[in-house]
Amino acid sequence: MPDEGLRLLAGTVAGALVKAMDTHLWNGVRSEVAGVLGSGVPRRVEVVSTRLQASRDELALVPWERQTQARADFATEWRGSIHAVLWEHPELEGELRAVLGAISPVLPHTPVDAAVVHPGPATG
Repeated sequence: MPDEGLRLLAGTVAGALVKAMDTHLWNGVRSEVAGVLGSGVPRRVEVVSTRLQASRDELALVPWERQTQARADFATEWRGSIHAVLWEHPELEGELRAVLGAISPVLPHTPVDAAVVHPGPATG
């Protein structure tokens, strides 16, 4: 898979993490993503899961008026981390796509999702 595809997948997964963080789905999403990124190795899975939880806990302390930027920062940080793992272990791409496919339908949707999934006609 070309690097651009890995970046796109990493960004999509990071976005799913941001969407899940304020829902009852968080623990499951965190566990699933950590399981893949940790390659199923218990110690690595624990490290990734702990790091994800620490990021979420930090975000919870950010004042409401700065939440949008903090969430964008979270997504950027995790996009980079996920991309780094995929770059080293491209064989995890299929597993990560499977996790994303399973969790995406149950995540909250936003108006931005509609614009991304169903872009309007090009103007020019």
